[in-house]
Amino acid sequence: MTIGSARPALEIAANYTTKRKAFGTTINNFQGVNFQVAEAATLLDACRSMIYTTACAVDRKADPHTIRRMVSESKKFVTEACQKVAHNSMQIMGGIGYTDVYPIERALRDTRLGMIWTGTTQIMNLMIQHEYYNEILAPSYDRRIMEDDATNPDITERCFTDEDMTEVFDGKILNT
Repeated sequence: MTIGSARPALEIAANYTTKRKAFGTTINNFQGVNFQVAEAATLLDACRSMIYTTACAVDRKADPHTIRRMVSESKKFVTEACQKVAHNSMQIMGGIGYTDVYPIERALRDTRLGMIWTGTTQIMNLMIQHEYYNEILAPSYDRRIMEDDATNPDITERCFTDEDMTEVFDGKILNT
């Protein structure tokens, strides 16, 4: 629902920038306006990518904890990002975006509902952190133990001085 509301809002706002004039030129010639369009377009692309990645994890039957975390992350990110897209669209449109002349105000309301419906952002945060801890604390989680690195760094993790670098180039220090 949120991408379906945010995408047309951005398209309407971007088209509006090619018609609305200020200071003798269309507003699509102003960086500030273009930055908002660019940010919104980037957010929409990121939303689609995140949803696709989550759907792929479900299709390949990934670990249920991972799926639950990814679904919660997607719901949280997509609803927040689409709210930002609708907000940017209204900013681009100015005062007329707040009226019912253009459906931007409706998109803003619809995307806000997405942040509440089927679990608020705060509930998604609880689910994300819960599943994340389940993942990293599981005995089968394959991870590097960073605490061991601090006490026993190998040659690849050393901080090299200028003298050390000279020795590296001279072949005196070897990766072991």
